[in-house]
Amino acid sequence: MIELKQSCLLINKPSGISSNNTLKKIKKKLNQKKAGFSGTLDPLASGLLLIFFNKATKLCSSFLNSDKSYNALIRLGVTSASGDLDGEIVKKLPVPNLSDINIKKLEEKFSGIIEQTPPMYSALKYKGIRMYEYARKGIEIERPKRNVTINNIALSIHDETHFLLKVNCSKGTYIRSLAEAIGEEIGCGALVANLQRTKIGEIDISNAVNLENLLSCTTEEIVNKYLINVDLLLKNIPSCKLLETDLKKILNGDKIKINKKASKVVKIYDSYNMFIGVGEINVNGELLPKKILV
Repeated sequence: MIELKQSCLLINKPSGISSNNTLKKIKKKLNQKKAGFSGTLDPLASGLLLIFFNKATKLCSSFLNSDKSYNALIRLGVTSASGDLDGEIVKKLPVPNLSDINIKKLEEKFSGIIEQTPPMYSALKYKGIRMYEYARKGIEIERPKRNVTINNIALSIHDETHFLLKVNCSKGTYIRSLAEAIGEEIGCGALVANLQRTKIGEIDISNAVNLENLLSCTTEEIVNKYLINVDLLLKNIPSCKLLETDLKKILNGDKIKINKKASKVVKIYDSYNMFIGVGEINVNGELLPKKILV
């Protein structure tokens, strides 16, 4: 078994497979016991999925909190139980002439901070059980509304019953809920017919490998062509290099005085440029360890 210490993969997940099953296939391919991903994609959705191995899994949540970008095809005039084509069709309504719709006004309405109710068909948990498990049994759980931020949104007419949606949004945003809200605003209902995640933070899908291509490679090819060190995903984060004395304190969980400006996140390296993990520099100029990978 190859030891993948601080490694990750950028995967372009196809539609029709869950994020968990994608992870299982990759773990089996590389014969790895410990691995995780950041940000679940629905089986219907495709796009960027970050896979982390071994101690690098400690950084999964760091990317979970990142803004994300999506491309979606919104089908108007139809609603479903799940908000996408996987769910049972609930209602069908006539679609107005899309050229008569004020798209700019729609974009303005759904820009900035908006309220969303998470869908029942989601991975959120209630009393330790995923929401979609309740939904499959026909049980409705009350979900409190929450604020999410739509940083950028662009709608365009695809055909007489579909919109193309491009959106950059904060963590926790449900594109299915956004599509439903747009359909409700128009007055005909809507669901997501196709969804692709194109970006997580500054990481772009153009750098990802298709799952099918990855699985057709040998282990050696994957390691040499596609596996990357996890710190390369943090290229826009400031870094600091520590000498042995200070490094020992950090590894023991202690804070140290450092001559750098306050920063929410900072990459930590040893004197040999080995990535140690991430920390935080507080207003007092003290470096605190947060997620150490060694």
